[in-house]
Amino acid sequence: MELRRLFNLIIAHEPGYYASREALRTIRSILGGVRLFAAPQSLLLLSVDNPYEAVAKLAANLPSDSVILRAVPLDAVTTPYLRDVDKVVKKLLADKYGAEPGKTFAIRLEGHLIDEATGKRLHKDKAIKVLASGIDRPVNLDNPDILVLVKVVRASRGLYYSSIMVAPPCSIYSKAKNQKVCIS
Repeated sequence: MELRRLFNLIIAHEPGYYASREALRTIRSILGGVRLFAAPQSLLLLSVDNPYEAVAKLAANLPSDSVILRAVPLDAVTTPYLRDVDKVVKKLLADKYGAEPGKTFAIRLEGHLIDEATGKRLHKDKAIKVLASGIDRPVNLDNPDILVLVKVVRASRGLYYSSIMVAPPCSIYSKAKNQKVCIS
């Protein structure tokens, strides 16, 4: 398992090439120096100094007619193999919230993880059960204190990454939900 620091912020925008360019221009005008890792369909995979502060700054400064739909700060990026993601999630939970055992959690999986032994994509329910096993915290799917978000992204043809965020759900900017972003 190798932790990669290739990108630490995912921006979802409206579809289209011009929307992608407009989203990147808007982000650079608000945040300044960002590094673009890849731009798969309707996503921008970016590298910034502090992803949580970047999302809060974007949420505070984005115009209402912006093409940016969602901004997700990341704690880690690894392979799309279930075994690797499981190790990273458990380590992040222990490092960030080990001293707070009573906090509730929920796991959300966007995309499919891969079983390393067979090379096949796993059903989301099976992958979530494996990820949740061994976590000694109460589960709250509706309003968790800690959201474990695993998003599998395709950076380029045949190159997939699992991006992982372990933070309160309010750390994510969503244009549709129109909620205040907190800094963790």
